[in-house]
Amino acid sequence: MKLYWVTTEDHDEDWFIVASSQKEAVRLHEKMEGYDPGDATAEEILEIPETMDVEAGWPSNEILSAVGARFLLTGLARVVEIGGRKFCEGIMEETIRTLNDDMFELIGQGRVNKTRKPSAQ
Repeated sequence: MKLYWVTTEDHDEDWFIVASSQKEAVRLHEKMEGYDPGDATAEEILEIPETMDVEAGWPSNEILSAVGARFLLTGLARVVEIGGRKFCEGIMEETIRTLNDDMFELIGQGRVNKTRKPSAQ
């Protein structure tokens, strides 16, 4: 198995994917994120050691750590450094939840998704 960085033109849902091939990584990403065939591209980042028990799909924090990733930010969006490169996953997911919390807070229901309140600049 290999670790791939899978992206789309809009970069809304760029994610790491564990797969046996580039083609499988693209197919999994498009299916799991609701993209049309041909919307995603995958770049091989590294080969996962055969001694590691991994399944195709999104890697856990533990798997990423085991292959040498360093976490710069965790949560809905992960910022990870591997081999001197930085990758940012799940930005759209965090943005949507933060915007939802802003609306919930506006109507007096608090921050139900427990996102941080945007800081004033």
